[in-house]
Amino acid sequence: MKLKLEYLAGCGTFSECRFRTPFYEKEVSSLAFICSSGPAVWEPQSLLLVCAGMIPGGGEQLALWLDERKGRGAAGFLADLSGEEEERIDALAKACRERELVFGTVAADRFVSMINEYSHLIASRTDGTVRAYDRVLEDLQHRFYISGTDSLLDGLSYWTGCQAALIVGQDTFVKPPVPVLNEAVFYPAYWRKEPQKSPLSHVSLYSSSYSEKMLLQAELFKNRLPFGVLCLIGEEGRFEPSDYILLNYASILCTGIDDYKRRSRRIEAAMEMICGGQMPDSSVTNLFPESGYALVLREQETDGAADGKKEYLSYLIHHYFPQQLCYSFSAEGSLRLFVSTEDVDHFGRRLLDILDGAGKRCRAGVSRYYTISQAVTAFFEAESAAHIAGLLEYGERICYYHDLGIYRLLNYPENSWPINQMLGEMDELLNQMDEEKRDVLAMTVRVFVKCKFNYQKTADKLYTHVNTVRYRIKLIEDLWDADLSSDEGRLLFSVLAKLLPLWMKSGCYSGTLPREGE
Repeated sequence: MKLKLEYLAGCGTFSECRFRTPFYEKEVSSLAFICSSGPAVWEPQSLLLVCAGMIPGGGEQLALWLDERKGRGAAGFLADLSGEEEERIDALAKACRERELVFGTVAADRFVSMINEYSHLIASRTDGTVRAYDRVLEDLQHRFYISGTDSLLDGLSYWTGCQAALIVGQDTFVKPPVPVLNEAVFYPAYWRKEPQKSPLSHVSLYSSSYSEKMLLQAELFKNRLPFGVLCLIGEEGRFEPSDYILLNYASILCTGIDDYKRRSRRIEAAMEMICGGQMPDSSVTNLFPESGYALVLREQETDGAADGKKEYLSYLIHHYFPQQLCYSFSAEGSLRLFVSTEDVDHFGRRLLDILDGAGKRCRAGVSRYYTISQAVTAFFEAESAAHIAGLLEYGERICYYHDLGIYRLLNYPENSWPINQMLGEMDELLNQMDEEKRDVLAMTVRVFVKCKFNYQKTADKLYTHVNTVRYRIKLIEDLWDADLSSDEGRLLFSVLAKLLPLWMKSGCYSGTLPREGE
């Protein structure tokens, strides 16, 4: 551990020392006690504590003595010169200034205590401030209990000079928030535990070939069960023994956040209830905004990412939307959110861009604006919009329920709505035919309505004879007991032509729907 000398000199350990030279922006790696009873051994950049009588009187002998210590990397020295004349002390200070060696004086009875106190000091690798370990631990404790998790992470980052990350369930917090973490941080399979033994049982050092960073990670336990991790993220060789101690202490403080961070699990459970058609009680709905939009994002294509994708996406949501959105991931992998925003289109597109960057390409369904007491309706609309947009191969990646028009009549999975019952009956009649005939008739109805009931245009579209089209439509009229010469018959055909292909595509239909022109 290296401490900036100007900060070290300002702490209580050296309050009785008198420094007679500038500090030359030197860093001190250790204190070394030099006396006549043992060999003079010290680390580079050590500050030497020199007993009385060890410093030569002056002249060439003093110059050689100082040059030797400078050549061996000493930062300078503190000496017991009690009883010495001021002229000699001034001459010694001048000789040290010429060599940019730090020089100070201190009473002999402080030497041993300074070495002991020095071993309990820690320096912030952000600005070099020096404090005793117990004061630093008090600072972390104060931050956590007075200001919360974010302040604790700020404190860890301040003292260690690393990014600090707390991951509990779907909640991920990082300080400082930039740069954005590499996604490999969230994939346990990518990390290799380093062989060096940690001095603390729940703190381990990890490296990864997928990231230039290293992790110093502490597991969080509650009632002997793991519930999250607290990490320091830094460069190789960055971590010092003090980092292990501070991270371990912070992880002990964090054992109290299992209940504090239950919010994400409560929101997840509430989302499941709401999407199942039940409203949770007010103690849970108070976690949500008073009003907003329901969004459901479904993945369009999967890249086969490793375990950790959900955690990484959660981190990105926290990073880019720090207002603590109410969101959860469903068992099927879709992302559900309840968002209070003035511009839901901008919010949705920004969220899709963020997910795109993480390799998760989604389509979003958006409800109309509702209060949280109407959340069941809101999420029904968002789920329907996302699902129907997928069946329609909707051109836009954001599908608004209020833009679905007649497709709102289709509610899949099945329910008791009359339109779905009618679709089921029509599909059942079609299924009585062989597969090829059934598919051709279904396509003919769809194209016939699209061509505004024009037989010749339908025949041209399907590359068949117009009499063939007339024959097929007559079969459908007879099968469904419909009369296309009536307004009611044409309305029925119009509705069914819109909805039946979706009904078939959604899984109720056993046939294979041909594409236009086939």
